[in-house]
Amino acid sequence: MADYFPLKENVRYEYRYKSTEFEGAAKVFIDILKVSKKAAKTVAQARMTFELRDTHVTEYVITRDAKWLTTADGVIIGGRREFPIPPKEGAKWDEHPDANEIVSLSDKVSIKAGKFDKCMKVVSQLSGGDSGKAVRYYAPGTGYILEEYSAEDKTCELELVSVGKVPPPPEKKKK
Repeated sequence: MADYFPLKENVRYEYRYKSTEFEGAAKVFIDILKVSKKAAKTVAQARMTFELRDTHVTEYVITRDAKWLTTADGVIIGGRREFPIPPKEGAKWDEHPDANEIVSLSDKVSIKAGKFDKCMKVVSQLSGGDSGKAVRYYAPGTGYILEEYSAEDKTCELELVSVGKVPPPPEKKKK
């Protein structure tokens, strides 16, 4: 089975984030710091760094169990159930007030980070479609690569730019 959200330690995802809430493009880094497995559950400690005019850092967890891959925080909206395990085309779930569906496991996506085949496409109808929709893509072996979000209050796009290693922490200056 394809892994649409690999949880590997010491991996950094760099995204370009554009939104009607601010001018310009922000850089967002998602760092997978530590991954632990217990029984049928995998928990990843993640750090999100948001850089625009200043920098914001938050830490949160990503959990994969027998039924769901869940993030406790996110760039565009807070935490959510990303998708059911195992992902199946036509799978639907509600996260009040939004309705979600895996509409494809075979999409092709071409973005700055590269060309991806056999991508999972998830469509979320915001407030059941009354408030807009979000379309997000996950590439096998890479993870969350693109989201286009269009709501009444904002539109935004999050696009993967690169995948690399988490850089070492800056050395403390001696006085």
